Amino acid sequence: MLLAGFTSKHLLNFKPLMTRAFSVSAALNKSVPLSSNAYLHSHETGNKGRFAISYLSDKDVPSPEALKPELIVGWTPEQDKVDPKTFIENAKFVDFMTTVLRENVHKVKDNNLKAMADWQKEGWLHIGDERNPPAWGRINFPEDIIGSVELDNGKIKEGSYQPMPAHRIITNNGLFQLSEPLTKCVVEAARKAVAS
Repeated sequence: MLLAGFTSKHLLNFKPLMTRAFSVSAALNKSVPLSSNAYLHSHETGNKGRFAISYLSDKDVPSPEALKPELIVGWTPEQDKVDPKTFIENAKFVDFMTTVLRENVHKVKDNNLKAMADWQKEGWLHIGDERNPPAWGRINFPEDIIGSVELDNGKIKEGSYQPMPAHRIITNNGLFQLSEPLTKCVVEAARKAVAS
């Protein structure tokens, strides 16, 4: 619909009287660490009421475009609150995390994981989600098992990591939590992915 008195020729030549400088990158490149997990940060997405959750902070991401889809854990409508009813999980991140763990879990200096491997010696060892740790000697609930690794004489076999299909990124106990050494491994891999 054209404005009264204007033809399409007039609108093609229309120039605004004023323009306003605005940097989308500056506005969208602020992140806030989650109060429930200081390693995770919420980023504004440009969509009102939608924040991207990532292991990367605004210091790690030079621009919003650099925050690749596989580096976003998921989305939430509130900046510092993650609720299982409203959180949207990102399957691309799960694939990214699986690849990182498969390539690195055998060489990460996780003393607890290494001690469990040394104690168990053979078979498959579960990597438990630390948001809801089981009682000593018990196995995590399936939704709280991130994955499993194969053991050989108390050592984790390289490339043996298998994700647990029943693992849930978020439950009523909150977002998943890797051990600190595994978290640092995923953070470092995410930083390398941004740099490449």
